[in-house]
Amino acid sequence: MGKLLAYLLVSGLLLLAMYLVYKLFIARENQHGFNRGIILVIYVVSFCAYPLYNFFVNLAVKRVTDNITNIDGVESLTIEPAAQPIWGTILIWLFLIGASAVAVKTIMTWIRIVRVVHSGERLKKDQFTVVVLDDEKIAPFSWMHYVVINRDDFDNKNSAIIAHELKHVRSWHWLDLLIAQLVCILNWFNPAAWLLREELMLVHEYQADMAVIDNGHDPQEYQMLLVKKAVGARFPSLANSINHSKLKKRITMMYKSKSGAGSKLKALALVPMVALALGVATVPAVKAAVSTIVNSEVSLAKGSEKSVVSGKFRITNLNNSGIETTVVVVGEDFGESISVSGVTFTNKGNNYSAKSLNTNMINGRATITAVFPFSDNYENANIGLNINGQEVKLNLDDFREDSQTSSISISPVWGIAIFQDNAKLSTVGDMEIYLDGKRISEQEMIALTPETIASVSIDRQNNKINITSN
Repeated sequence: MGKLLAYLLVSGLLLLAMYLVYKLFIARENQHGFNRGIILVIYVVSFCAYPLYNFFVNLAVKRVTDNITNIDGVESLTIEPAAQPIWGTILIWLFLIGASAVAVKTIMTWIRIVRVVHSGERLKKDQFTVVVLDDEKIAPFSWMHYVVINRDDFDNKNSAIIAHELKHVRSWHWLDLLIAQLVCILNWFNPAAWLLREELMLVHEYQADMAVIDNGHDPQEYQMLLVKKAVGARFPSLANSINHSKLKKRITMMYKSKSGAGSKLKALALVPMVALALGVATVPAVKAAVSTIVNSEVSLAKGSEKSVVSGKFRITNLNNSGIETTVVVVGEDFGESISVSGVTFTNKGNNYSAKSLNTNMINGRATITAVFPFSDNYENANIGLNINGQEVKLNLDDFREDSQTSSISISPVWGIAIFQDNAKLSTVGDMEIYLDGKRISEQEMIALTPETIASVSIDRQNNKINITSN
């Protein structure tokens, strides 16, 4: 449930950002079909952009970390996660209560509509059904393939009302409202969800009003009809009603000239707004809050046991640029997401906190990239991480030697060194060294810098060291 809420919060941020663009640049244009399409696109993008963004970022990170040389040594860990902050659980409960309340109200409205439809006289037409009611308190409306009208309007053959509601039916406006209502249930806490639904309903009314006028009805007589029908019960969330409350805007729009094709270019403003919203979602403070919600859960059982997260870590890259130091740590064999914070680098007795931190998780593999504000040589150094509330230290010396197998270590200080059985070899012996397929000397190998190396491997069977450059 925590993952769902975190996803909805980020999706809600995207929805709010795009709603602001729509309201400022698009809503007032007389291009109703286009505006309807834009609103539906906003719904799709708001709920798909963040997962797609994470997918491609994780894919890119995976490709990079698969190609960089491992600094051998793996530290296996069993982590008992610390208790998550209570506010994450409180937010989940508030979300569930609010979503349940909106869902119940939606179901009750739907039941009321069904009862109204079944209470009247139903007359089957070609592609729709007219429901004639004796209750004049209910304003004409449409829902799915039903057009609901009171008997007085039906007997007087009020063609303007029929034309209006038929436009709703033939355009499948009810399906738009169903999507909008689902968004309101999931994003009930987000004002943009409710405001965008109102904008969508208003666009529906613009389309239906124009359909009446295009059918030859006098605009002034039709406007007077709208005023007369301004009273009466309506179903604001699931049905299109002729007495939609934005009457002044509807009348104003009838006199407005159709917008030119160039006005559609305003929709391009949605692109930078989506990028900005995604940028806000990746700010470390925001990511930390989202991570807390992800790891929060609701439980009605008392004294439930904590789940144990197990996995292993290794340092896969150390890069001293002369200005700052970048460290890449990979955690593998995790069955669930992990929360990473408090990353520090201890060197020569000095502690440095990460100036930037990025964690990407995909298929149980976490890639943690941290940048530290120092550029000194490494001596008695270690990396400290807070994983799910537990402190973990990775000593760099442990990752330079391996007593079990031959390995290669790369660092800006020591260059390339060969280790075997816990001892550093002063020479590579009869091993041949190849750089991009071309044989080089041991001195040329030692002179290489880590920044120029993409991958290194040892071919024990043929006594070869294969180095690939960037």
